[in-house]
Amino acid sequence: MKNGALLIGCLLLALHATAVESMRAAGAADFDDPQVIAGFQAIFTCGARFNASRPLAAILREELADVATQLPRPLVIADAGIVTTRTPQGQERIAAWRPGVGCTLLPPGATRSDVINLPFVMQPHPGFDPTLTEWPQGDLMDPPAPHDALDAVVTSAFDPEVQESEPFTVGVVVVADDRIVAERYRDGFDPWSGYRTWSTAKSFTHALVGTLVQSGALQLDAPAPIPEWQLEDDPRSAITLRHLLQMSSGLASEGANSNAIYFGGQDVLTATTTTGLEHAPGEHFRYANNDTLLLTRAIRHVLADDLAYLRLPNVALFHPLGMTSTVMETDHRGNFISSSQVYTTARDLARFGLLYLHDGSFGGRRILPEGWAELARTRAPAHEPQELPGGGFMGYGHHFWRFEGVPGVPDGTFTTAGHKGQFSTVVPSEGVVIVRTGIDPDGTRWNQAAFVARVLEALETDDP
Repeated sequence: MKNGALLIGCLLLALHATAVESMRAAGAADFDDPQVIAGFQAIFTCGARFNASRPLAAILREELADVATQLPRPLVIADAGIVTTRTPQGQERIAAWRPGVGCTLLPPGATRSDVINLPFVMQPHPGFDPTLTEWPQGDLMDPPAPHDALDAVVTSAFDPEVQESEPFTVGVVVVADDRIVAERYRDGFDPWSGYRTWSTAKSFTHALVGTLVQSGALQLDAPAPIPEWQLEDDPRSAITLRHLLQMSSGLASEGANSNAIYFGGQDVLTATTTTGLEHAPGEHFRYANNDTLLLTRAIRHVLADDLAYLRLPNVALFHPLGMTSTVMETDHRGNFISSSQVYTTARDLARFGLLYLHDGSFGGRRILPEGWAELARTRAPAHEPQELPGGGFMGYGHHFWRFEGVPGVPDGTFTTAGHKGQFSTVVPSEGVVIVRTGIDPDGTRWNQAAFVARVLEALETDDP
């Protein structure tokens, strides 16, 4: 493998690792494990402080609202790009930020001197200045024209009467005819201050796979190129990229529980490549973070170049779309945590939605294969759609979700969906993209389908 030396220092970090007590197979762990909570606090403080330039007081109040009272206050070492937290037992957890690659959580037992061993690569310049480039690639644009009906719907997402126990909207962007027609942010946020995408990152991974299908490096229905599965008679070798995109690999996992990876410091490969089949590939749906993480394992393997791998999201996707405020982050061994750990902004999510609105083309340049957006919204055969409050269903496609039979929402509408309310919803029949980002408290759930219906209704009025 080219540039294999990049990981030598990373591998040394494993020597420090002490097991998260509740860690189980496939990257799962209990969220109330002290190491996990401390890791959550470290990585979220790091991302919010260094990716989004958020002050610590605001981070404690908002990003860490669900856990802030359980642990001592995190320490931010601004000039070093480091955040440290401690468990109630005094064990230190460390997250470190590097330009172009964002924040990485070190494993338990690592020290600040290990930060120098984390994977790093200089990222290329995007080739344009966003402040001097017109929307959608840049930020030069006329402000949206007043539209009373639409503005009222957008404002309702930030209702000042909403209490702490209700959804907490950060940003809303509405795009029609490729123009931003409505945009609003909560106090303390702006078009350039982002938040973790959570599972909206899975849709970004769908796009990254598409760029390599477009180049011929990956084949959708060939066995997934996971080197750990290539021993003779390994039944996992029957899993294809299509199975992974449909969340129907059949692999054993705890589904959406990846706490040991996300917050415990376990590396992606030992979590995802070491479990066996529970079901035949393609026959059983399980919403599993590991299926997404295996897609980027396949990408790393076929590229066979660690520097090219670490640059891929920017070179192939983010920079061509103008998503210069977006960063996909890695574990301590340089594997993208592509199922969740991406920082982005509402505007960048709108740009991403435009890519899928135009079937994988952006600004006249084809980035994804023809039909890749149609694949995204094609129902995964093994998934049973979920009934939504207010009517209709939400079904799974290929790393996107589908709205089916929802009152006021046209058939064919599909969306990303991330924990705490991260959505980029594409309405092909109307030429509309609707983005909502949030930091919704645990126990609340934003109703994106109802919001989309209200936005579309407002857009149909004659106002302005």
